[in-house]
Amino acid sequence: MRRFFLILALFSSIFASNSPFLVLGPNIEYGVSGAAAPANVRGAFVPQANANFEFSWLEPLGMDYYGAWRPNKTNYMRFFAGTELSPFYGVIRVGLGFAPLPPPFSVLEIRFVYSNENLLLSDIEMPLKPNDNPSVSDTWDAGYMFDNFYSNSSHALIQSFDLQLGGRYDSPRFFISFLFHFALIDINSNHDKKSFDYARGIPVYSRDYIVAEELFAVYNFSKHFSFILEFSAMFSGRRFQFYSPFEAYDKEPLYYNIISAGPLWRFDDGKSYLSISPGFFTRGGDGKDFSDSIKERVVLSIQYKRFWDFRFGKTVNQ
Repeated sequence: MRRFFLILALFSSIFASNSPFLVLGPNIEYGVSGAAAPANVRGAFVPQANANFEFSWLEPLGMDYYGAWRPNKTNYMRFFAGTELSPFYGVIRVGLGFAPLPPPFSVLEIRFVYSNENLLLSDIEMPLKPNDNPSVSDTWDAGYMFDNFYSNSSHALIQSFDLQLGGRYDSPRFFISFLFHFALIDINSNHDKKSFDYARGIPVYSRDYIVAEELFAVYNFSKHFSFILEFSAMFSGRRFQFYSPFEAYDKEPLYYNIISAGPLWRFDDGKSYLSISPGFFTRGGDGKDFSDSIKERVVLSIQYKRFWDFRFGKTVNQ
């Protein structure tokens, strides 16, 4: 696997926030997406692969009709449920979202997402104390993980409770969206309740918390061709101590950032798209120097998505 570019899904918990083809009522979204470091690179970036499927229902809160969408003005309630599957994990997610504010604030949506992530014989011990030996610098490594999972690991369960604030603005030429996460993590692992969260790409511990920010911008050159810019930041903090009987844990705070840009092609009147985005990955911690080389930080991401709406009710935007 380390010898070729692999495919990795990045931040699938966004669900349909970046979907260009949503309508009020039921929608289906499915596809494959991913990223990896160049061939023969061991170190900074852990490649994966997944396919994903999501069903969402957008219920209008105002006078809008099913099948319609008023850009930057529609108020709605969103129910969504989805799954993703990779060689390393399987995830089921469900959530609720609300965009109840009047324009111009109707572009904002608050969501709650529950995720159940099953590690498929890929549960790897992640030393997370500052003085552990080996250190997290040695284990948060693509080569180390590929050498150990399947043969030296077992099943584990990661649950997360994710509060999100998202926003999107549409125009004929330009589209921009952001998503801010605050997630609480619970792990059932054979390694003292700590492991690697493959869906998020970061070591985590039970009662850990994760803060993340995602920014997605698109400039449309034509109906079928666009240029995209994506930025993601992920921070894993110290373990939460909700009340005194819980044991404190001196965990290293860790973070990473990814920035990527590239072309996007749309097909079938925008119902599907393909994007190819080279990017740059950096990671670090509280006083931790990972000393990744430049070639370890280069990442290529590929994504294909297709959208299918049921289109009952009105069939044109208002």
